[in-house]
Amino acid sequence: MARKVFEPLNITAGPLQNGGYCASESDPRLLIYGSLPGEEMVAMPFTRKQRKTFARPVEIQTSSADRVVAPCPVADLCGGCSLQHMHPLAQIAFKQTQVETEFGDTRPQTWYPPLLGDVGQYRAKARLGVKFVDKKDKVLVGFREKLKPYIVETDQCYVLKKPVGDLLGELAELIAQLSGARDIPQIELAMGDDITALVFRHLAPLTEQDKAALAAFAEQRSLQVYLQPGKPDSITKLFPADDNPYLEYYLPQFDVRYQFLPLDFTQVNPAINQQMVAKAIELLDLQSSDIVFDGFCGIGNFSLAMARQVEQVIGVESSEPSVERARFNADLNGITNCIFIVQDLFSESLDISGFQDVNKVLIDPPRSGAEALCKRLARLKVERVVYVSCNPVTLARDAKILVSNGYRFDGAGVIDMFPHTTHVESIASFSYSIK
Repeated sequence: MARKVFEPLNITAGPLQNGGYCASESDPRLLIYGSLPGEEMVAMPFTRKQRKTFARPVEIQTSSADRVVAPCPVADLCGGCSLQHMHPLAQIAFKQTQVETEFGDTRPQTWYPPLLGDVGQYRAKARLGVKFVDKKDKVLVGFREKLKPYIVETDQCYVLKKPVGDLLGELAELIAQLSGARDIPQIELAMGDDITALVFRHLAPLTEQDKAALAAFAEQRSLQVYLQPGKPDSITKLFPADDNPYLEYYLPQFDVRYQFLPLDFTQVNPAINQQMVAKAIELLDLQSSDIVFDGFCGIGNFSLAMARQVEQVIGVESSEPSVERARFNADLNGITNCIFIVQDLFSESLDISGFQDVNKVLIDPPRSGAEALCKRLARLKVERVVYVSCNPVTLARDAKILVSNGYRFDGAGVIDMFPHTTHVESIASFSYSIK
């Protein structure tokens, strides 16, 4: 079967869609990455998926007022970002519109100002692909192309925090020199306040010479290196050769330090995380007599900060390693008024009957949301609920559950956790008043 040859097309872009592309005004199945509404352009298709054709501009003939020059030279190709060609404030407006649209008739009393930070060099967590490309006779390190399995060829990344954002080319050269260059499929990046760690996944044992090369690279650039030969629990520290496996970040407003392992879940944007924790605590209006339930508590990101101001925090999380880390961090900070429990918060048989004294709730679920928990909260009738969301669709669904059961929808706002991407982070608050 002959391979389809794409031809350039003259296109006028329609509205910007949630996937970060515009549809052609004349053909809703023709989707253009790197375009903005109303722009006239010549675009070249680059792939077809699910009966849709995806293209990218090769010439912009009429530009949108929201268009800017992308700061990254491979932004049009790389799947790590979708919106670098759009002014950052226009990105925020676009994301707020998504949240408003999903809420439908369930409207908040007020809209909070967006939480904003740096839009470059912000990302402290990432998974980078690694591939030895035979046709190029070289190793590539970075994010994959949009809708393609190939790794983008670049020496730098605009959104990764330094020093790693400037080291992609050097990492590729390092791996190319290893005897196991074809056996390293990914590098996990994790950064604390003072430490940058790289976790090298390897599918075959590394030689002592390979390990020495990795260690020398790390020493020269003040990095820490971990090896992962199998599942996440197989991770070991290669350099420096000490007994401390942890990274650390600090929330100065609450005087809480958090230690974590490189593969633990932590927020990707440390500066925005500080703002987000502070905003959630502000909206909860914490008092010294409060008993707070922290659903999906992770390693205690919200729990330990809240514990400084209340009588007790009950953190619940389905991941046993995360709960262990939360308990560890409570001890680290001398916090004794936190209880951390392993429990499945997605279960339809979720039992929160033992939490009758809880009067305030913080929820920070994954993309699937907190439907089961919100159904239980609908009966528990707590004073305040603050919901941090990474998916406006499930936030809207869960907000309807609370509002339909008598909660007032006090407010909502966008959090710019992932600039230049289509990821939408937001925060919403609810209250219940017993009449």
